[in-house]
Amino acid sequence: MQALSLNNAQHGVSLIEVLIALLVLAVGVLGFAGLQMTALNQSTAANHRAAAVLIAQDAIERIELNPGQRDAYLSATWPAGSVGGAPSNTCVGSACAPTGIVTWDIAQLTWQAANQLPAGRIEASDCGFSSLTCIVVSWDGQQPGDCIADGGVNTDIDSNCLVLEVAR
Repeated sequence: MQALSLNNAQHGVSLIEVLIALLVLAVGVLGFAGLQMTALNQSTAANHRAAAVLIAQDAIERIELNPGQRDAYLSATWPAGSVGGAPSNTCVGSACAPTGIVTWDIAQLTWQAANQLPAGRIEASDCGFSSLTCIVVSWDGQQPGDCIADGGVNTDIDSNCLVLEVAR
């Protein structure tokens, strides 16, 4: 038998083993970065949904505080709000007719949607698929009318809207 010489024995890690270890580490880091991006996107989407709920709740409260004008809210054309300064209110400091309150509420709600959500919109109307009232808040360029489709609420995975059905 031939004895092993010290010159033939392995004394460390080969370059190929180091490269394989670096490759495994890089795949793990890329997977973690992807996980972080997904978490960031989902966090942003959750913030948009929370803001939409608050805006829709505000709309419901405003409609309920002016009950004689409920039909005016539901039949009104809800424009896209403008980003920037809040709309001026002619009702502050003076008496305002219920129809003036409707105009002010719609201006205020559309402004809130535009300023708290990216390309945010709001609309109140009869649901169409039930006897309920629907408050629709949409964002990221989705139109409120696209949130109610085919006799129900649009539940597509890429839908950026909140539909709050209100029973009276």
